[in-house]
Amino acid sequence: MSQNRLINLAVGWTFILIGIAGLIFPVLQGILFLIVGLLFLSKEYHWANRLLEWLKQKTRKYFPRAEKVFESAERFLESEVHKMATDRSYFLKKIWLILTIILLLGLFSYLLALLFGWLKDLIWK
Repeated sequence: MSQNRLINLAVGWTFILIGIAGLIFPVLQGILFLIVGLLFLSKEYHWANRLLEWLKQKTRKYFPRAEKVFESAERFLESEVHKMATDRSYFLKKIWLILTIILLLGLFSYLLALLFGWLKDLIWK
């Protein structure tokens, strides 16, 4: 399995899982994570490519300027995957950034859960 394919699959499925969690939990932007996951997976799976093309078509209908956003996002992701596949130190720098963001999101979610639990106890006590 090539390095680019492995990165696309791992990162794409990670974003899909975070997107599904984002649809359930109000803290995360689930749709955004799902779109980013589809951008990665569209390079490897036909179903993801078809779904992304359908999404682009619907978006183009209502938001014509969004086509440029999709194109620039695809170019950016391709360059990042290429850098991660070829330069080992670049990947290690990015993995620490990703892990830090996930840790901060988890901490933020935990603090929100504590706050809402405290508010629930305060209101219904």
